[in-house]
Amino acid sequence: MDANLTDLTTNEARDEITAALSQLQLPQGYLWSLDGSFERQRENESVMLVNTLLAVALIYIVMAALFESILLPTAVITSLLFSIVGVFWALLITGQSISVMAMIGILILMGIVVNNGIVLVDRINQLLASGASLQEAIIEGSVSRLRPILMTVSTTVLGLLPLAFGTTQIGGDGPPYAPMAIAIIGGLVFSTLTSLFLVPYAYARLIGMRARWQRLCQHAQIKVSQLLPD
Repeated sequence: MDANLTDLTTNEARDEITAALSQLQLPQGYLWSLDGSFERQRENESVMLVNTLLAVALIYIVMAALFESILLPTAVITSLLFSIVGVFWALLITGQSISVMAMIGILILMGIVVNNGIVLVDRINQLLASGASLQEAIIEGSVSRLRPILMTVSTTVLGLLPLAFGTTQIGGDGPPYAPMAIAIIGGLVFSTLTSLFLVPYAYARLIGMRARWQRLCQHAQIKVSQLLPD
C-alpha cells in the first residue's frame, strides 16, 4: 500500500503506522513490513553513519598532520564527542528524531567544532614554542581565542534560527531543514560551553602523559645502555 505524506514527516508516519499495525492480529503466515520511503530512509541513515565515522577518521588524520602528533588531536576530538551529546539533547527537547537531515547537520557541525578546537590548540602550541609555561600557555591561549570562538558560534546559531523554527522543506515537499539546523545549534551551544574548559584540560593531561612517556623511554634507554657491553 502506498500513500503520500502531507502534514507528517517520514519518521512521524512510521511511528503512527507501526503503532497501528502492532495492534492488528494477523492470520498465521501473514506479516507486515515498511518498505518504499521507509526502507530508503533506513539505507540512507546507514550510509550517513558510515560517512560520519569516516569523517571523524579523516579529521583525526588531518589534525595529526597539522599538529605533528598523534596524541594532541585527541584533545579536539573530546569536544567533538560532547557536541554529539548536545545534538541528541537538542533533538530530544524539540521533539525531533534522528533522521538523514539531522545526520547531515552532525557532519556540518563536526567541521565547525573541530575548527574551534584547532584554533585553540594551535594558539597554545605557539605560546609553548615562544617559551611560555604550560599553565601560562593554556590560560593565555584560552582567553585570547575566547572571543573569536564565541563570535563564530553566535553568528552560526543566529543564522540557523530561521531554519530551526521554520517549516522549509527540500524541494517544497521533501525532508524539512529543521532537524539539520537544530542538530547544528544544539551541538554548537553544548560543545562551546564544554570545550572551552574540556579542550585545555585534555590538552594539559595529554602533554603530561607525553612527558611521562618520554621520561620512561629515556630511563629505559639508559638502563639498556648500562646492560650492554661497550
